[in-house]
Amino acid sequence: MTFSERSIKYADLLVPLKKCPLGEAVLDCPFVEYWQIEDLTKRMNLIEELSEEKLDELRDFHRKCLAKKIKQAQKESAEHYKSQKV
Repeated sequence: MTFSERSIKYADLLVPLKKCPLGEAVLDCPFVEYWQIEDLTKRMNLIEELSEEKLDELRDFHRKCLAKKIKQAQKESAEHYKSQKV
């Protein structure tokens, strides 16, 4: 299998095209519509088919969403740690 410059450039979108890497998708997740495509190869090929503008929008959404979810997980972890009896 060979990879195009485009597929390498947008390789970070392969995981969210498959599923949410941090559990449940948020309500406004733009990747959900692509999850309806049952053939995983067709989903992965979207990187070659969608416009770079759309791919950049997806990347931006994904990065912001990951940052929010990680921040929330850190907050919950810290609260859990604080509640532990030592």
